[in-house]
Amino acid sequence: MSSVYYDNLALGWRPEGAGNTLFKLITGITVAVSLVFAVIMSSIDVPKPDRETRAAVPERIANFILEKKEKPKPKVVKPKPKPKPKPKAKPKPKVKKIPAKKVKKKPLTKTQKKARKKAADTGLLALGNELADLMDTSDVSAMVGGKVKSSSASATKAVANNKALLMADASKGSGGVNSGEYTTQVGKTKLSQREITQVKQSLLSSGSLAKAQDIERKKRSRTGGIRAEEDITIVFDQNKSRLYSIYNRARRKNPSLKGKIVLAITIAPSGSVIKVKIVSSELNDPKLEKRILGRIKLFKFGAKKVEQVTVTYPIEFLPS
Repeated sequence: MSSVYYDNLALGWRPEGAGNTLFKLITGITVAVSLVFAVIMSSIDVPKPDRETRAAVPERIANFILEKKEKPKPKVVKPKPKPKPKPKAKPKPKVKKIPAKKVKKKPLTKTQKKARKKAADTGLLALGNELADLMDTSDVSAMVGGKVKSSSASATKAVANNKALLMADASKGSGGVNSGEYTTQVGKTKLSQREITQVKQSLLSSGSLAKAQDIERKKRSRTGGIRAEEDITIVFDQNKSRLYSIYNRARRKNPSLKGKIVLAITIAPSGSVIKVKIVSSELNDPKLEKRILGRIKLFKFGAKKVEQVTVTYPIEFLPS
């Protein structure tokens, strides 16, 4: 029986013997080849290039070489001379304002108050109120048609008589429409203001006028010394264009301006407006309301033997 020792088994697993010899052989061959190559390369003579001669450029290539244009030299801008600073003006010494002493006004006596009230109703102040009415531009279309001069009193009387006449003859029938007369008068020109006035006067017959006067007397006895509401309405209708001219001026700044305003107006027996105040307003424009109150204070309702009265009157302003 053969025996196997431990040392022999251990040496068989180590690669030191065969591996080292192969490595050493390859390394020696590589070094020898490198030395031979180096000796051969060093023994070869390489000619040096002649740097004095230039390579000849063919003519076809030389034609493409263009002369470089010289860039224009930048112009030197001379600096402008600085303007001499103006001498500063010396500040003027401030002058202190001395506040004026407030003078206490003495309360007016009863005689002075009466004198002022009397002066406001007569003289230059009353004339100024009348001239203020002429300053406003009112509707003059009614004046263009004819040259009839009529006062406000006569116009009021004519309106009252016409209304009373209509109320007096309300129970009568119309009598129908005469178509023959209608067709003959359709082609005629428009009547002038004078002709319209003559036609209206011809309608007031003697019997109808007497009835109208009776109704007017009854109305006056029924009022008992108080100014009739119809008189107030007539005055407002006459001045409607002036109020609307003020409203239209305010509407240029505020196009959405509209609403109703209710006024409390105190009228004296002389026909002048003593006091005007706003009861309620939907306009919400203090400047417009102030101008309306100023215009209404200039209204003249005519002197009558009546008591002083306070009337509430509504006015509605709507865009036309």
